[in-house]
Amino acid sequence: MTLPLGSGNPNAKIFIVGEAWGADEARAGKPFVGMSGMELDRMLHEVGIMRSDCYTSNVVNAQPAGNDIRAWIPLTKREITPDCIRLRDRMVKPILLAGYHSLLRELSLVKPTLILALGNTPLWTLTGRWGITKWRGSQLVQNAADLTDAIPNPPVKVIPTYHPAAILRQWDWRAVALNDLRRAKRESTTPTYRVPDWTFIIRPGLAQALGTLGALYERCERGPTLLSFDLETRAGHIACGGLAWDRNNALCLPFMCVEQPDGYWPEEEEALILAELYRVLTHPNTRVLGQNLLYDCQYTWRHWHFIPRVTFDTMIAHHTAFPGLPKALDFQSSMYCAHHVYWKEDGKLWKPEYGEDQFWKYNCEDAVRTFEIAEALGVRP
Repeated sequence: MTLPLGSGNPNAKIFIVGEAWGADEARAGKPFVGMSGMELDRMLHEVGIMRSDCYTSNVVNAQPAGNDIRAWIPLTKREITPDCIRLRDRMVKPILLAGYHSLLRELSLVKPTLILALGNTPLWTLTGRWGITKWRGSQLVQNAADLTDAIPNPPVKVIPTYHPAAILRQWDWRAVALNDLRRAKRESTTPTYRVPDWTFIIRPGLAQALGTLGALYERCERGPTLLSFDLETRAGHIACGGLAWDRNNALCLPFMCVEQPDGYWPEEEEALILAELYRVLTHPNTRVLGQNLLYDCQYTWRHWHFIPRVTFDTMIAHHTAFPGLPKALDFQSSMYCAHHVYWKEDGKLWKPEYGEDQFWKYNCEDAVRTFEIAEALGVRP
């Protein structure tokens, strides 16, 4: 099956991929020429990207029946027909598979630095992720399993965001998408991401835990000290607590552990750690940061009988400044963090058989991202 190609600068650094043609595109035989195309032009112009510097295409350069992409990607078993073919984890119509193979050939010819994926269909076909609301703004890469000698290697950067047609229906998404476009512009200058150099302590022994807390206490003794604090709970109890002292370094203090039903620490050691944690979190010079800390503080009071010296709550600050936007930590990360990849399912979908390390890394990531968000919102010691 031969499908039309996209259009634009054949040497473009930014390759814009939509889902499929609308009625205007079908008449013109080119992508992004209708109302959504005009909105895309305006948004690109606002962030300093010229449409003439980009190459545009779609997963399928054709119009689906009823202008609904579900005509090619059945979402329920009832909609699957005998002609459907498997692509990744879903059954799709042959035209969508043909369109995707055509898109891969276009990518191999243009060799962009970055792909801007507009909508859920290009997000899924290019990266295997599903859910544009979760993944938008994330700094992803093209699925390596789809690459051959004819396709750019290493995988091309992919940043997904909302499709302009969706923005025209949901106007408050526009400001969020503009932020994603600014990220795409910054990332289009280099072929690889600058990934954070995180150092997480996730299985501390007693000496390492007390040594780290002691060093933080000494820092507090010397002057005002910012500490990001985050709890993870399980069955109404504190599972672990994370502390970050900058945007790259964090300590997770485990208390519950599936490998040790009686707890991570013997009773006497846990008492020593909690005493030192109390000294750090209630020190007069400590400035405790967190996301929705009122929730965490009810646990520290109930189980540990103290409340940290809370100075700044990222959820409250962000919601005060932008009351119409989502308040969740992952959304704030997508708006404020220099490098963002959606990570919240690492903890949400955790199961005991995965082991605890994933859960503890998740706790540390929450802490360092909260620290970076607070700095972006203007917090200083």
